[in-house]
Formats: sequence, structure tokens, C-alpha cells
Amino acid sequence: MKILVVDDEFVALQKMLVLLEPYGSCDAATHGEQAYEMFRKALMGIHPYDLVTIDIDMPGMNGLMLLRRLREAEEAEAVPPARKLIVSANANSVNVTQAMLQRCDGFLVKPIRREALVHKLVDIGVIAPERAAP
Repeated sequence: MKILVVDDEFVALQKMLVLLEPYGSCDAATHGEQAYEMFRKALMGIHPYDLVTIDIDMPGMNGLMLLRRLREAEEAEAVPPARKLIVSANANSVNVTQAMLQRCDGFLVKPIRREALVHKLVDIGVIAPERAAP
């Protein structure tokens, strides 16, 4: 599985990379514009991303804007969509509702716990239940 992790906080980014590394090849982006360019390049190449984790609160293009742009790029290219998880310390009803309206596949609240992440990966169908065992 090819994974793109997007977060402007270094510690949160590194933690997510460590947690996801057993499940695939991970790339990191520290802001929305960088993530969008990486996603588009992969979309046009041989190996598009299978999973994208997106922090909501980022300077410039925030996570919800990025989510919308990623969906638009996939629709323009008529390709199967990557799974997208919103990751945020701010799980207020507005953020969750906006993420769902943008058709994210799931929402995780920081700090991320391994068990919650793995459970969500199984729920959205990017890993098989037998891979969830420690």
C-alpha cells in the first residue's frame, strides 16, 4: 500500500509515519500545497496513493480544502479514489461534519493511538482484519 501522511506538526507527522510503516510505503508532506502536488504526481504515475491521512489545521491550504482538491483531482482523472482519513486534535462537530461532507472515509482524534488507527484502517478496508493483530 502507498500512503501519504500530511501534517504540519513534526512530532505528529513522525508518529503517524511510524504507526503506518508496517502497512505500506509512506511519504510525508508538511503542508497542503506540497501534499496536493505529491498526490497529483502519483495520480499521473504508475502508483497512486491508496491512503492519505490529513491534518485539518495547517497554514495555507487546510486539510478540508486539501481533501476537496484531492477528490476533484480523482474525479477529473476518473480513477478509483484513495481512502482518506482526517486527523485532528479538534474534533468539534463542525470539523467532523465538514470532513464527512467532503467524503472523507474516517476521522481520527489526536493524539493517535495505534489501536484506534488500526481499527480505522480495517473499517475503511485498507488492511485485512488479520493484519490488525499486534
